Amino acid sequence: MSILERIPFLRKKEFDLKKEAEYSQERIGQLRIPENLTDQNAFILANSVAEIFWPIDFHSDRASKLRFYISKNGKEIVNTELNRFIGDKINPFYSFSDLFYQAVFSYLASGNIIAYPTRPSAYDAVLSASNINRIDILSPDSLRIDEFTSMSILKANSLNSLIKKAQYCQSYLNEYLEVENLVIKNIDSTRQQYSNILSKSPLFKCQKSIDTLLSVYSARFNVYANNGFAGYLVKKSSANQNGLADIVNDPINRDSILKDINERGGLTGKRHLWGISSVPLEFINTLVSIKDLLPLEETLENSIKIASVYQIPPGLVPRKDGQTFDNQGVSEKTVWENSTKSIVQTVCELFTKAYRLDVLGYSIGADYSGVSAFEQNEDAKETSISKRLDNLKKIKDISPEKTDFVNSEIDKILNGYGKEN
Repeated sequence: MSILERIPFLRKKEFDLKKEAEYSQERIGQLRIPENLTDQNAFILANSVAEIFWPIDFHSDRASKLRFYISKNGKEIVNTELNRFIGDKINPFYSFSDLFYQAVFSYLASGNIIAYPTRPSAYDAVLSASNINRIDILSPDSLRIDEFTSMSILKANSLNSLIKKAQYCQSYLNEYLEVENLVIKNIDSTRQQYSNILSKSPLFKCQKSIDTLLSVYSARFNVYANNGFAGYLVKKSSANQNGLADIVNDPINRDSILKDINERGGLTGKRHLWGISSVPLEFINTLVSIKDLLPLEETLENSIKIASVYQIPPGLVPRKDGQTFDNQGVSEKTVWENSTKSIVQTVCELFTKAYRLDVLGYSIGADYSGVSAFEQNEDAKETSISKRLDNLKKIKDISPEKTDFVNSEIDKILNGYGKEN
């Protein structure tokens, strides 16, 4: 090979030939997506399969858009230096809102949040609220944890004490982390295979539905990519009535037919939709119809089951017809109350611990006043209260003898006013 030929951008012809050759490979049985859910691919699937991504993003997006504040004894503290922890400069690449999204997403997708606060190298070895200048939420698919295999979990005093070393694998650099600075939050007590530290993903609660969903995607991929020609136009065999059967039943001819179909035929890339074969077959339709597999109905059913793991009702799951429901606002409020608020509280506690704010008696809180689902509920509640007060006043005017009863009911309303979300 000449010197010029060794220079990559001057080898265009060779590159084009390789690209063309991609379509000459046999494609029978080739899959480009995982066949089933595993501990290793849960986070990746959550980021790449829409039906899995949606319910996790549903919580993550809404949670991250709240207003966060520093509090002490349940009261918001304003104009404090600690506000830097919830601002835009605690990480050079992400705002606190972005980090909160990452934390919730990791929590719901992988079953774990792993935060990594750091300090300038010139500071003391011990992390504290005064010297922490950065925090990262570590991506589960980039973190490698080496655990002690000879230590019993019954004798460990923390999750960190079970870690021998931790390595963060980036594109061009693998960095060893300070194990004692890792802050880990598990979603439950289940554990990944070969780990005493990391929880299993909540996606395993609907593993069968996810495996079925992946099978549907695999089938759809195979229909488009591995189907060969849609049909063959060939010279009809007139040797005998059983000519076609003899050809197909002959293993040599059968292999030749399959190879010929899958070398050049198909719907994708530069392959051919129709073919003319030297093998004497009569015309036969070789293209499987995707509509026969009913994939849209199957994926919707699986989407609903996956969403149910995250306590999202079927009415909120996106549909191909964009159908909405009259009680959508009520359903979203229910999701907030039954799931999202508790997730927000958990993640706020994690950041509080990671920043070492709990040592000082401070915490990170979330303001729900801007949540539209709660605002709609407040409007409906105010209307209901107003109507009830009007009715009580009318009863009092019509039946003065019931004045004590009416006053008692009004007192109940006033005593409970503003105390519920």
